[in-house]
Amino acid sequence: MKIVDLKCPNCSGSLTKEGDNLICSSCGAAFAIDYDDSDVEYEKLQSEAEREERRLAHEKALLEKEYELKRQAEIDAEKRQQKRERQKFIKAGVRKLISAVISMAIIAAIAFGAYKLMMYIKDTRQAAGGSGYSAIPTPAPNYNITPDDVKGQLDEFIEVGKKAQMKIDQCAVKNKNGAIRYYDKKGAEYVDGYIINGIPDKKESRANRLVLIYKVKWQNGKTKKSCYDAVYFEGLKVNPSGGVISDFAADTIMRSDAAWGWAMAYSFEEYDQCYRENVTALGGTVTKLDDKKS
Repeated sequence: MKIVDLKCPNCSGSLTKEGDNLICSSCGAAFAIDYDDSDVEYEKLQSEAEREERRLAHEKALLEKEYELKRQAEIDAEKRQQKRERQKFIKAGVRKLISAVISMAIIAAIAFGAYKLMMYIKDTRQAAGGSGYSAIPTPAPNYNITPDDVKGQLDEFIEVGKKAQMKIDQCAVKNKNGAIRYYDKKGAEYVDGYIINGIPDKKESRANRLVLIYKVKWQNGKTKKSCYDAVYFEGLKVNPSGGVISDFAADTIMRSDAAWGWAMAYSFEEYDQCYRENVTALGGTVTKLDDKKS
């Protein structure tokens, strides 16, 4: 590279580079720069270096922006999580407060009811000329049910028993030649009801039964058959307020060879067969309900 004096040859003023020329700051004279090949290569390298520097600076700015966005997203996510936790904590506190208020209200109601009961007993005894308090005895369980106890709930017992009976919807029957025919149940109509108390060899709470007998209709094509079947309710207890206490869980009764058919779902061909197996065979005291449901 040739070094050109940066003093103006005309007035010795300072020269300033502008583009490819040198300009005198004093007299304004312009001078061309004499480039050679090495100068061109140097300028080229300098331009490439500047471009690389600008590219790196740009990538740095992008990375810094990306980091800033990522960091901001993490901060926002953390804030949302903290908000959810605060809301969860507040809701839990509200639920506990409501539960505590309800519990206090229940306790207060019980205490008030107990107080009112004590005052009633006191007033009653004072009105009768007595003094002090006496314990109210708890009545012993009464499992000796009667037709009058069942009467008000008989419709419900009958309906529950019918649903249990209709669940047995098909039976298979062998004829004398051993051929099997399948009969579908078409209906179950209530006929009679019996109360059995004091069934032997059972604890007192399970020693009674309400047995309901139904007339059952079966059909195979055009062949129809009417038989008798029963369901029972066990462990009934007299309700001091009237009626009986029951879970209304009807059970079908196990049958012997006297029953019609051989599959699990069969009935008795004769009413007397059904009565003997489901009522009198149990022992105990048998009381019949009304002949027909009113």
